[in-house]
Amino acid sequence: MAWGYGVSIYHAIAGQITDSGVLPWTAAAPDFEEISKRVLLQAAETRYMPRKGGSASLLEDEGFIRELEQASGARFTAGNDTDYLIDGPESFAAKDALIMGARESVFVASWAFYDDETGYAAADLLIEAKRRGVDVRVMVDGKVALSHGPRALKRMERAGIEVLRYQEIGRRHDIWHVKTSIADWTTAITGGMNFGNVYSHRGDGPRWRDTDVRYSGPAAYDTAQIFRSEWNAQVAARPGSGLTLIPAPPARPGSYGSARIAPVLQNPPTDSKILLSMIKAMYGASREINVENAYFVALPAVTRALLDALERGVKVNVLTNSPDSLNGQCKSMGVPLLKSLVALKAEGAGVYLKQGDTLHSKFMTVDGVFANVGSYNLHPRGERYDTELNVNILGREGVAELDRAFLDDIAAAKRIDRVEDLDIRETWLSRFIEEYFMAQLARKK
Repeated sequence: MAWGYGVSIYHAIAGQITDSGVLPWTAAAPDFEEISKRVLLQAAETRYMPRKGGSASLLEDEGFIRELEQASGARFTAGNDTDYLIDGPESFAAKDALIMGARESVFVASWAFYDDETGYAAADLLIEAKRRGVDVRVMVDGKVALSHGPRALKRMERAGIEVLRYQEIGRRHDIWHVKTSIADWTTAITGGMNFGNVYSHRGDGPRWRDTDVRYSGPAAYDTAQIFRSEWNAQVAARPGSGLTLIPAPPARPGSYGSARIAPVLQNPPTDSKILLSMIKAMYGASREINVENAYFVALPAVTRALLDALERGVKVNVLTNSPDSLNGQCKSMGVPLLKSLVALKAEGAGVYLKQGDTLHSKFMTVDGVFANVGSYNLHPRGERYDTELNVNILGREGVAELDRAFLDDIAAAKRIDRVEDLDIRETWLSRFIEEYFMAQLARKK
């Protein structure tokens, strides 16, 4: 598998070179300043001026909600039931039940399966579902599959499960980072967790803090439609692969609950639908914004929107990893992460750093009425290489559940009281990472 990691490193470097435009046969991808300017301009196309702290939330105004739908390209559907799954044991119990209860179809999208207890257990449950006549489809990133879970994937394929190794059409260095499981077009689980022990907390290794959301109703149907569209496009692009198209869907499910949900797929570098929906929601805030994100290396648009919220009197809290809690391959972004928190702390934001094992969770709540949950990391890869799926959720009762989890998480984190407490220690490697991999933080020439 070592050569699989080498392939991943190659694609990360090659993607940077290709998107820089230095090669004569390539065009430069949009830079992060350009992306931020575009997103902020789109968010500013509104009939609703941001409100001062303590005012009624714009996220309870139907006109503003329609603007949010237009910005994200995803409409909210009513009639959904939601259940937030806080950490691996809760989420994987729900995923196991989802697979075991499926009667007609199970669609699974993941960045990766792992060759460990969790990856094999999920593979075996999917195989059992296949044997009882369920249509099982699994889609993982093709490059990541070289180093993560090749045996688990082969085990499923030998049992007749169709496994699609995703390859971005037209952008060969990009990554499929979507994490969702859908049963019978009626129930979905979406969030940040892949199929591995660090997520499920099985075994004796690290136990990452992560969040998924389970939802039943029309939004799960919409999520399955997204999966079907991506799957069928991949199959059409590779004739002779032996993979088959997903047929037309069944009838749309009825009402399951009171939540309104809109699944949002984002495929960069010109598509910023998830980021735009988050920025739009920040400008709709009038009381509180809570951001819990594993790799908070903020684009200028994120920093600007949060600073504007603070200026209006909105309370802003951010929880992310400390350099010590970052997982191995991500430790190089420790300094850029801390630097992106400086301006927010200086203007009075609550800033918290995870201690111990890695924080892998990615969600935001606004004013106790809106949540955004999924696979999207608030760092540059999310706007350049990684295809992501998040869900926008409206529903006071469910969002309160997520806010309680956030309070528990910051209670266990280190609170930063002064900018100096960030203790930023630059090195030649951190400067190299900023210059070539996180250009929005690099020193301007």
